[in-house]
Amino acid sequence: MNVFIDKLQKFFGVDLRYIARGGFWLGLDQFFSIALSLALTVAFANLLSQELYGIYRYILSVFAILTIFTLPNMDVAAAASVAGGMEGSLTAALKTRIRWGLAGAAGALAMSGYYFFNQNSLLGFSFLIVAAFLPFNDSFGLYGALLKGRRLFKLKSQYSIVTRIVSAASLIGALFLSQNLFWILVAFFAPYVFLRLFFFWFIMKKEKPNEKTDPHLITYGKHLSVMQFLGSLVNYLDSLLVFHYLGAAPLAVYSIAMAPITKFQQTFSIIPELALPKFSAKNAEETKTHLLKKIFKTLIFVGAGVGIYILIAPTVFKLFFPKYTEAVFYSQLISLILLALPFGLIYTFFQSKAMKEKIYHYNIAIRIFQLAIVAALVPFFGIMGAIAARVFFQIFSVFILLILFRRT
Repeated sequence: MNVFIDKLQKFFGVDLRYIARGGFWLGLDQFFSIALSLALTVAFANLLSQELYGIYRYILSVFAILTIFTLPNMDVAAAASVAGGMEGSLTAALKTRIRWGLAGAAGALAMSGYYFFNQNSLLGFSFLIVAAFLPFNDSFGLYGALLKGRRLFKLKSQYSIVTRIVSAASLIGALFLSQNLFWILVAFFAPYVFLRLFFFWFIMKKEKPNEKTDPHLITYGKHLSVMQFLGSLVNYLDSLLVFHYLGAAPLAVYSIAMAPITKFQQTFSIIPELALPKFSAKNAEETKTHLLKKIFKTLIFVGAGVGIYILIAPTVFKLFFPKYTEAVFYSQLISLILLALPFGLIYTFFQSKAMKEKIYHYNIAIRIFQLAIVAALVPFFGIMGAIAARVFFQIFSVFILLILFRRT
């Protein structure tokens, strides 16, 4: 067995034993994430009307955009700092995230006021709930940066799995007991906020971070998050435009088509998560020398996975989403974006070495392109325009990453 593993390591040029040690727990976390998320998607698709599910997806899309005010990429900066032995700035990072999150809450309150003014109490009350939970929902998850930076993937995954199970149970219970959107939203947000708050307190007390501070952590976390702002806006702009131009039911169809693809993307996210501490600890030239070779070898397996999904998608939708059979073709087309996933390791490399200039150039270029193509295609071509925009965006993103990597 060891000989076989050694041969695979030589082929991929990666430490497979390290991936197995950390990847097992991250993989288990992703397994629960995917399984529970798909179960929730099936429940929503079969228990809610397309109209109500579309409204729910619209609210979560707006929430995802406003969440950028909580500086979500502070986690990336914090994990890199911890990997470098500097753990004393986590509490300051948390306070910064919550303080900035209040601006996002203000945005949700403004949305609520707008809908109340226009006699839409359903969305008015919904955005009041969003405002109440938004500053805290992701911020308390900062404990994961300490565990990730220390490579304590087992603990990180265990706490994450517990949170996912409780949240899923809460949502499914709400769906069975009530079709009231108010209670569905509370059931979505409350478990995440209160469990993450408890785990942050518990981890900080148990693991006892050292007092060595990183003077650049807050600034770098803000830089990374600011660069993500346009991306968060544009990533969900297609959903907002589909809702605006076509309505809630077509947005539900688009969301169901995207659901399996999103899960595949989450599965692959294990690789960059494992790679970040490794890249941070290694010399930049050493990492750069072999990175492209690893990426293209990984692409072979991703391509095979896309082909399999295209073949089985009709059966999957017939079994689990019988009310959404029109989404099959859309889902098959959108699966092509998965071919860009391995190239994201280049971006992880830039993050690990705090290459701010390259990260800025990349994000500015791709987001301007994405904004233009989404705004141009979705209003005229609806769901097909949204899918085409995502595919063209991924092609352009890979092109820009490769150019920046060659200039490193």
